[in-house]
Amino acid sequence: MADVQDLMERIGKLRPAMRPTGQPLHRPLLLLWAIAQAVHGRPRQQPWSVVKGELGPLLTQFDGARRGERDAVYPFWALERDGLWEVAESAQLPLTSDGRRPTFSTLEQVDPLAGLPEQDYDQLVDDPELAAQAINTLLVRFFAGTAAAVVDSVGLQGFALGQIGASLHPLVGEPYVNRTAIAEVYGGNRVMGITPIADGILAAYSDDKGPYADHHIPETGWIAYTGDGLSGDQAMTGGNKSMREYQKQQKALRYWHKPYNGHWTFETWAVVVQCRRRWGRGQDKKQRREYVWVLAPVPSPMPETWPSEVIDALAQDDNTIHDDSQDVIPAEVATGTESRQLSANERYRRLSAAAGRTEGKRTKRSNVALVERYMRSPAAREAVIIRSGGRCENPSCLGHPLDRTDTGQPILEVDHVNGLARTGQDTPEFMIALCPNCHALKTRGKGRLVLQKSLLAVARKLHRAMERGDALKAHRDGA
Repeated sequence: MADVQDLMERIGKLRPAMRPTGQPLHRPLLLLWAIAQAVHGRPRQQPWSVVKGELGPLLTQFDGARRGERDAVYPFWALERDGLWEVAESAQLPLTSDGRRPTFSTLEQVDPLAGLPEQDYDQLVDDPELAAQAINTLLVRFFAGTAAAVVDSVGLQGFALGQIGASLHPLVGEPYVNRTAIAEVYGGNRVMGITPIADGILAAYSDDKGPYADHHIPETGWIAYTGDGLSGDQAMTGGNKSMREYQKQQKALRYWHKPYNGHWTFETWAVVVQCRRRWGRGQDKKQRREYVWVLAPVPSPMPETWPSEVIDALAQDDNTIHDDSQDVIPAEVATGTESRQLSANERYRRLSAAAGRTEGKRTKRSNVALVERYMRSPAAREAVIIRSGGRCENPSCLGHPLDRTDTGQPILEVDHVNGLARTGQDTPEFMIALCPNCHALKTRGKGRLVLQKSLLAVARKLHRAMERGDALKAHRDGA
C-alpha cells in the first residue's frame, strides 16, 4: 500500500500552473502515454524519436501546441523533475545556455531513451487496478471534458472511463472516524478544510460542529459551503483560490461531511456552480465578509453523468462573484466605515429593494433562482432590524423591549407576521421584529390572531415611514 500511495502522491503533485490561456497539459499527456506503454506491455524506455512522433500529435490535439513534435521537448525533459519519468544519461546531454533543457537538435542527434521509472513501470504492469486508478485520476484532473477522445488517442480503451467509479479511491460513502484516519489511507492535509488528498483531486470538508456555517440550500439539494478563513474578511487565497480554479474549469471535487458526533464520510462528488459573497460571523464572533461556494452534487466526476439542472447552472455561471454583501450590511457593521455616509432610512430602502428583487424571483423554479432567492433572503431580515431601532416593534410590549446580548446586540427575533409558508411574502412590510416574549405571544398565545392583525398593520406603517424617512417619529408615536 505504501508504494501505491507513493506513486499516487507523485501523480497528485503534478500540478501545471494556471495561465491566462489555460492549464498546460503537456506533462499529463506524456504521463498518460507512458502508462499506456506499461499496460500494453511495450518497452519501458523508448527513444526520443518514438516519443516525439507519438506525443507531438497529442500535444497539438489536446494542448493546442503549434509546433507539433518540437513542443515535445519540454515535457520529455520536465517530467523527470516530477519523479515520474527518466531520461537515460540525462547528465551527459548538453543544455541550452540557461540550462533549462536540451535543444531539439541535441535530442535529434543523441536520440536518448526515456520512460517511466522502473519501479513504477513494474507496479503498473503487475497491478491493473493501480493502472486504472492512475489513468482515471489524470483524466478527471486534466481531461474531464475530453476524456473519451484522450483515451482513444492514447490507446487506453478498456483501462479507463468504464471503471472510473471503482478505480478512484476513496469510494463514495466511505466513513472514517477522523481526518487523521483519512490522511493515513489517502494522504493529504489533516486539518485544512479545502485541500487535495494524495491524488491531487480537491476535497472540501464540512463539519456540522463548525466553525463554518455550511448547510444545504432548501428545495435544491445543493450545498452552501463557506470559504476558507476563520476570522476577518476572507481572501481569494489558499483554499478559496483552489475552489475558484475548480469553478472556472468546471471540475468535480470530493465533498466530505461529518454530522454532529458522527464520522467523516465521502458524501458525494460535487461541482461549483456559483461563488457568492455574504456577511457571516467568524470564529472570533465578529461579522466579516465570506465566500460561499454553491456546490451541486453529481454522480461522478465525469460531466456526461451530470444532471441537466447542473449542466444548465454551469452554462449560466459566468464566473463572476455574486456580491450579496453590498446590500445586506449587518446593523452592527453599518455604524462603521462600511456605510457611515448612509442614513438608517437609506440603508433600509436599499435592503428593502434587494428583498423586493429576491421576491420577484420567487415564481422561478430553477435551482439557480432558488439559490439566488435563498442567498439574498437576509436583506429583508436585516432591513427589519434597522427599522426596529433595536427595540421590539410590538407597541404593547410588556417584556424587555430594549434588552441586549453580551455583545450589545438587541435580543430580537424577526418573523413573518402571517408566516412565510402561508403567504409567500418575504419583504419587510410583512415582517416584524419582536422580543422573545412577544414572539411567543404572536406564535402561540391565546390572542395570537388579534395580535397578528395588529402587528401586520404596525409593520406596514413602519415600512411606509422608513420609505418616507420619518421612521423615528413613527416609533415615537407608537406606530
